[in-house]
Amino acid sequence: MDRVARLKSVLMSLTEWTVRDGWPKRVAIGLTVISLTALAVSPWYGIYVRDDESLPEYSFFIVKKGVIPQRGEYAAFEMTQEYADRVEPKGPLRPYSRVGRMFLKAAYGVAGDVVRVQGRDVYVNDWKVATVIEQDKYKQRIEPASYPPVIPDGAYYLGLPHPRSFDSRVIGLVDVKDIKGVVWPIF
Repeated sequence: MDRVARLKSVLMSLTEWTVRDGWPKRVAIGLTVISLTALAVSPWYGIYVRDDESLPEYSFFIVKKGVIPQRGEYAAFEMTQEYADRVEPKGPLRPYSRVGRMFLKAAYGVAGDVVRVQGRDVYVNDWKVATVIEQDKYKQRIEPASYPPVIPDGAYYLGLPHPRSFDSRVIGLVDVKDIKGVVWPIF
């Protein structure tokens, strides 16, 4: 028997059960493998599905838990009430703050970087990273956040290019304790 015939015979014997038992068994086995794999890596990795328009080119992400982002990397952090309360002016309801949910943003500023606000534009090390909109989608006034002259250790400026991104431009710097890990877009 030549090599091609032998390879064909081996492949047929490996896939024989799919013909004999049909698609339900294949689907069940596939889902079982995916579930067991996800369970095995869950202490270190997670999957996040985007539910807003901040990163329109991606919908699914892998989160590597417990890793601190470097400049330019995507990071996942938990939106806390403290961050939502920093938004100026105080008082209006901001349902898009989604306290307790994970947010995905890029690390534009790290410890030692200089953040400054000029008008409604925010700069990190003289690189324009955001423009703060005058009104949110509910027609409520919104102001740029306040920053220390230099980003301290354990703090990050997290943002995205989307004009309405609810990020450090309005909530201020994000503390390392609230960062859940580094994020990789899948598709």
